[in-house]
Amino acid sequence: MTIIPVKTVSTMVGETLYELGARNVFGVVGSGNYVATAALVDSGATFFSARHESAAVSMADAHFRTTGKLAVASVHQGPGLTNAITALGEAAKSRVPLLVIAGDTSAGSLRSNFYLDQSAVAVSVGCLTDQLYRPETVTADIARAYRRALNEQKPVVLNMPLDIQHATRPEQQTKPWQHQPSIHVTPPNSTIADLADRILSAKKPLILGGRGAWLSGAQRALLRLADAANARLATTAPAKGMFDSSPWTVGIAGGFSTGPAVETLNSADLIMAFGSSLTTWTTRGDTIFDDNPTVIQIDSDPTALGLNAHVNLPVVGDAAATAEALLCQIADQSSLSIFRSHPVEKPPLSYPDNTSAMAHPGKLTARLENLLPTERTVVLDGGHFIGWPARELSVPDPAAFVFTSAGFQSIGLGMGSAIGAAIARPDRLTALMIGDGGFFMGISELETMVRLKLPILVAVYNDHAYGAEVHHFRSHNQGQELVSFPDKDIAAIAKASGAHSHTVRNLNDLNVVHKWQHDLVSPLVLDMKIDPDIVGDWAEQDFLNH
Repeated sequence: MTIIPVKTVSTMVGETLYELGARNVFGVVGSGNYVATAALVDSGATFFSARHESAAVSMADAHFRTTGKLAVASVHQGPGLTNAITALGEAAKSRVPLLVIAGDTSAGSLRSNFYLDQSAVAVSVGCLTDQLYRPETVTADIARAYRRALNEQKPVVLNMPLDIQHATRPEQQTKPWQHQPSIHVTPPNSTIADLADRILSAKKPLILGGRGAWLSGAQRALLRLADAANARLATTAPAKGMFDSSPWTVGIAGGFSTGPAVETLNSADLIMAFGSSLTTWTTRGDTIFDDNPTVIQIDSDPTALGLNAHVNLPVVGDAAATAEALLCQIADQSSLSIFRSHPVEKPPLSYPDNTSAMAHPGKLTARLENLLPTERTVVLDGGHFIGWPARELSVPDPAAFVFTSAGFQSIGLGMGSAIGAAIARPDRLTALMIGDGGFFMGISELETMVRLKLPILVAVYNDHAYGAEVHHFRSHNQGQELVSFPDKDIAAIAKASGAHSHTVRNLNDLNVVHKWQHDLVSPLVLDMKIDPDIVGDWAEQDFLNH
């Protein structure tokens, strides 16, 4: 990619971002973001062209979730930004830091077709915004936006007015700010002492780890704290896999919980939530609080505390630092806990035989668990099917589980997220679990997968409907025809796009996955024809929360 010979402010944008550490940029290029993007590439970054801006943002989102490194998304002004809004809403609600550089109309260009109050649009879905103010402040403006994304753990939209971009770059500029690791805040000694007393006096303490705990590096400290307090462990869905090395974990807390997890959650007399916002999905519609346990919430973000009314004690503190301080406080002291008097039982999930000619989604998922390599990244799109892969598919750690509907509960973000994950972690096989509804929403990125020769497994749970709505409407005895569609040959569509593909109607049809893993030069799309009449038990909670 060659940039124009005249050095302008827009070239400074790319050069400054590269100096700050941006190495991967995802986007759709137009006249408003071309030069800045080209300058990033000419500086040494790699550009991955998406087919839709929403997918570009999802790629950058997954890049951070799987690596912890901020990525850049680049979009055109006006519709380029509005196309990205749903993915930005998911990133904002999931507290994912990323930087979106967006072209913007020049000051006073109110009659431009592209004119839009871009800051207002971005703020409406929870993003932070910033902009290039003057040619003389460009490096400071970019560094400030980059810093805010990392420090505030939110996506930042950096608006780049065209008149500022086109200005000749000034001779002198401030050196861009380099990000420094944030300080891990530890609660006061009095608070730590109070928390320690509560832990030691609890008979059934539960440590609940959220994605915030994983990002703070609290995994090892929380495992040690659970051992010291004889506590059981659970995670939120986005933190899946964080405690799998412990025999005392019950897995995911919430709608995806299995029987032993539900029993543990409901019987706990103390719940300590580290880095979890305690949404209704994690708390099973707050039913885990029915017996009035003491609920302590620890989070480094004060705005995340106390959103659930059942929290008795909100504590501002970094998860890792707080856990380490508690370990020092309770060292060599005896706990009253009886939660480890008997081991956590985790019987394998079983599924009844279905009489339909179509497959049981749970059985197909269990088979995929055995076919896929241990080192995998599982990307989960939204839809009724999600409970089966959330329960059945193991992951090495939370960085290997990209839950694309955790915050905004949208479907259709999985295709872009899978691309971002595959690029960010080529050492792990990326497996995307997606419904036919989400697949068709994001189908433009199938071409991107093929073009980039990404070895992504795309497992489509095809019930030829928006399954969650079908089951929801079924309880009202109406409306199912509004969300049902003729069955399409997804395998044929994928093959025409240049991907490997296969139609799956039974367990034996999945053997193609084993053969495909010897090739791994292009995506494999599985058109899994699942029985549309099978309803996951997690759907009941979904109905309650609508």
